[in-house]
Amino acid sequence: MLVWGGIPQETGRVVVYHRGQNQDRARWLSSHEPHPSRRTPKCDKYDRCGGCPLMHLNAGAQDDARLAMVARLFSDQGLAVAAPSHVVACPDGPENYRHVIKMACTRTDHGRLRLGAYQRDSHRVLPVPDCRVATSGLRRAMTSVTHCLIDNGIPPYEEAVDRGVLRHVLIRESRLTGEMLVTLVCARRPRDAKELADTIAQNDASVVGVHLHINAHPGNAIFNVDAGEIGTVTLTGKATLDDDIGGTTLRFGPTDFFQVNPSTAAVIVADAMKLTEDLADRPVVDLYCGVGTFSIPMAKRHPWVGGIEFSVGAVARARLNAQRQKVSAEFIAGAVAEQIPHWAKRVEHSAPVVVLDPARRGIEPKAFAPIESLNPARIVYVSCNPAALARDLAEWVRRGWTVSEVRAYDMFPQTAHLEMLAVLSPPRVPVAKSGGPRRRIVR
Repeated sequence: MLVWGGIPQETGRVVVYHRGQNQDRARWLSSHEPHPSRRTPKCDKYDRCGGCPLMHLNAGAQDDARLAMVARLFSDQGLAVAAPSHVVACPDGPENYRHVIKMACTRTDHGRLRLGAYQRDSHRVLPVPDCRVATSGLRRAMTSVTHCLIDNGIPPYEEAVDRGVLRHVLIRESRLTGEMLVTLVCARRPRDAKELADTIAQNDASVVGVHLHINAHPGNAIFNVDAGEIGTVTLTGKATLDDDIGGTTLRFGPTDFFQVNPSTAAVIVADAMKLTEDLADRPVVDLYCGVGTFSIPMAKRHPWVGGIEFSVGAVARARLNAQRQKVSAEFIAGAVAEQIPHWAKRVEHSAPVVVLDPARRGIEPKAFAPIESLNPARIVYVSCNPAALARDLAEWVRRGWTVSEVRAYDMFPQTAHLEMLAVLSPPRVPVAKSGGPRRRIVR
C-alpha cells in the first residue's frame, strides 16, 4: 500500500481510495502521535496537486527518505557501492527555486479555459497560481498569461474529438536577468496569434518573447520532435534567453533543455570541474551536452571539448555559446552511440575526460561500448534519475570500471527527486600519448 502523506513507522488513520491488483493507494488522515519529522505542508493545494510529495516532512527527513531510496536502488542492482551520506542543499532554499513552469490546459464545467498542473493521480487540471516552488516572477507571469488567454477566448484542445487549439503553456525565466519566454503549445495555429502574443508581452514587462509550437500528434508528449528538432515560431520579441551557470553565461532557446534549478546546477558543474582538475591537460568529450552546461565551463580549462547532443537546436546554441565565450569546443548533433566515432579518432591517444548527462532513461545499452572506445581516463556521470543511474553503474562495474565517488544534490526540494553525480575509473588507467585535438577557438 502506498500512503500519500505517510511516514514509515508512524501509526495513523488512512483512507484507501484505490484498490489495485498488486497495489493499493491511500491518503494519510491523522495520527494520535505524529512522527517527529512531520510538519504541516505550507501549500493549501499539497493534497490535490501532488507536485511536492515530501512537503509533509522537515528538511532532514526529506533527505533521509531520498537517500534511503537511493540505497535501496543500489542494493537492488547488487552494487557494492556506498550511497551518498548526505544531500547537497539547494542554494536558493526549499522554495522559489523553479525557473520553468509547464501548464496543462482544459475546459472548466462552465466552458472557460483552465490552466494549471495535473492533479495527483489524474489528468484533471488544477490552477496553481501561488505555487511556492516557482519563482515570484513565474507566479506573476502564470496569472498574467492565463488571464490573457481567457480574455482572448482561445479554446483548449480536446484530443478525443480533435477540436480546439491550446494544449500547454511553458514559461521559462532567466535567473540572471529575470527575463522570461512564453511558449504556446497548440494543436493548430490560434487566430490572431501575433496580436495575442503582443498582449501577453505587454501585460508583463518581464516577458521578452512569445513563441508558438505546433503539436497535432496524439498522446501526452508536450513537444513534437522531428529529427531532433523542436520547431517554434517567434511570434513577438526575443528568440533566446541568457543565464549564468557558475560564472559562465549560456544562451538557450524556448524549447532547449536548460536546468530548472540553475543554482543547484552551478554547484554540480563546480564539483565536476573540481573532480577532474588533475586532468586539466586532457580533452573532454561531453555526451548529451545540451547547450553546453558542462562543455563551455570545462572548455575554459581543458585544451579541447567535443560535445554530442540529439537536439539540433541545442547544438546550434552550444556552438554559439562556445563562440561567445571564445573557447575551443565543437559540437555535433545526433544519437550518442552513432556520433561517438567522430570524436573517438581525434582523442584516441589522449585519454580524455568523458562527461555523461543523459535524460531520465539513462544511457542506451548500445552506447556503452562506443563510450569505452573513447579510452577515457575518467567518467563523470550526472543523472536526474537514481534508478537509471543504479542500473547503468551496475553495467559499468560488470565491465570492470570502479565507482570511486557518488554525490547527491537537492535539485527539486520538496520532491522525491535527486540529482546524482558519480565518478568512474577504468579497469586500466590509459596513458595519454598526445594532447588531443588542436585547440581551435571560433570567433
